[in-house]
Order: sequence, then structure tokens, then C-alpha cells
Amino acid sequence: MSVNFQQLAPIIAACVTTGGIVFQIGKQSERLESLGIKVEAQEKQNISVNNVICGMDTKLNIISNDLSHLKSDISEIKQKIKGM
Repeated sequence: MSVNFQQLAPIIAACVTTGGIVFQIGKQSERLESLGIKVEAQEKQNISVNNVICGMDTKLNIISNDLSHLKSDISEIKQKIKGM
């Protein structure tokens, strides 16, 4: 099975063109970063959002534990006052 250059030429040209477009997009994103505009990948943004959510969940757990301890302390104080 023989493949002609005429059949391969459009495929090669499309690959080269696509590679050039991707390269130019990368260059433009570097220029935007030097201007002060930060370009981030979507995955990095999702990771930072997940970290913030996990941090909030941890803080809420700590607060709920503190409140449960306060609740038990208040009930002990009430019992001691009633005993007097």
C-alpha cells in the first residue's frame, strides 16, 4: 500500500498549522503575564478552590467542637448553681 505525497501533504500542513497556533497562544499568555495579568490553568484554579473549601470545613469542625465544649461547660455551671 503506497501513500502519495499529495495525500500526506494536507495532513502534515494541518499538523504544522495547529502546532504553530498552539505555540502562538503560549507566547501571548506569557506577554499577558508580563503586563500583570495572571494566566492560570483551570486545574490550578480548581485546586485552590478545593483547598479553600477544605479549609473552611476544617474551621467549621473546630468551631462546632468548641461550641459543644462550651455547651457542656454551661450545663455544669448551671448544675453547680442549682446545687447551692
